[in-house]
Amino acid sequence: MTSPRKRLLFVTSRFPYPPIGGDRLRVFHLARLLAREFDVEMLGLGSASESEVRAFCEETGAVRARAIAHGRWRMLLGAARALIRGLPLQVGYFSSPELDAEVGRRLEHSDAIVCHLIRSSSVWRGQRRIPAVLDFCDAISSNYRQVVQTASLLKPWTWVSRIEGPRVSRFEQREIGRFDVLTLVSAADVRKLGTPPERTLLLTQGVDPDRFEFLRPDQRHGQAIALVGKMDTYPNRTGALWFARNVLPLLPSGTRLKLIGDCPPALRQEFERVPGVEVTGRVVDIAAACADCYAAVAPLNVATGIQNKVLEYFAMGLPAVLSASVASGLLAESAGTYLLAESPEQWAGQLRQLASDRAGALAMTERARRYVVQYHDWDRIGATLSDRLHLSLDSMPAGRPSP
Repeated sequence: MTSPRKRLLFVTSRFPYPPIGGDRLRVFHLARLLAREFDVEMLGLGSASESEVRAFCEETGAVRARAIAHGRWRMLLGAARALIRGLPLQVGYFSSPELDAEVGRRLEHSDAIVCHLIRSSSVWRGQRRIPAVLDFCDAISSNYRQVVQTASLLKPWTWVSRIEGPRVSRFEQREIGRFDVLTLVSAADVRKLGTPPERTLLLTQGVDPDRFEFLRPDQRHGQAIALVGKMDTYPNRTGALWFARNVLPLLPSGTRLKLIGDCPPALRQEFERVPGVEVTGRVVDIAAACADCYAAVAPLNVATGIQNKVLEYFAMGLPAVLSASVASGLLAESAGTYLLAESPEQWAGQLRQLASDRAGALAMTERARRYVVQYHDWDRIGATLSDRLHLSLDSMPAGRPSP
């Protein structure tokens, strides 16, 4: 007789459907892959409709899911409370009594819990003696330190980062001691947080190689350069504006910077005032949107973990130029899969090289495609997490003591 499937409660701060954006995409795929071996139940904040919740269950195999509404005013009130209590603003922003209560109810029937990011980790208080996983993903405190070091003092986000950074750092260290398994996407982030090796699982970011057809550089025609991502995030917005204003003018006439991803109307207008910038907004098929691009860039000075955009560039055969901050999150095995640049002149020079040296670009993109298939395929990542969960369940028959 086979043993009954274990029941896994997955909690996230943003309901992962539709799976757009790095955090929701990661949760969607992890839930889909874990559902092969566990009965997965998803709880998350958001305004997903009933049809979207059903679609999530159908596409992932989750046995149950619920999106809990969390209005703007509740978010702001939670952030204000966190400010007074000395907690990270984002923890307060995503704090929900309804989510907390629902987690308590669902834990009665759960064999393990996975919390995605520190935004949702507070729902776990050792309510039951079951394995608990915190998917840190990135060292978020490092992101705030980078903003403080690089951004102008005149920018509001700089002052937010000065407040939030130390709070997040203290909170991260507190959470490290409360969970049985801590997952991070890169070795660099493991070093930054200093998580205990025996409880740390390197669970890198993934990509679905089959979703992206590999198009050789010598088969690409056009003068566009791709930058993929949600443009309203601080790293993408500032990186795109910096590149458009400082690098694009150094490139041959007719070169376009093609911004592919969600972009609010006001920000779109700001981008399109810069000569040579094209904003597509959200697209159904990223590879098709990049068909007229001969190269792709990730000029982010503020970056932690592994950028999804880079893995997508690699998967579809787009020669990529990266900033040092972005490249530092990739695995050591990524050597030779991209070019690095820092100054505007270096960025322009690397892009000119990709345009003129098609043989070199082809060799680089073939290495990049092999790299993502071997190290970033979602199936491999899901199997890694499933194995660790089974190990935790098997080695913890009596559970962990309540704090």
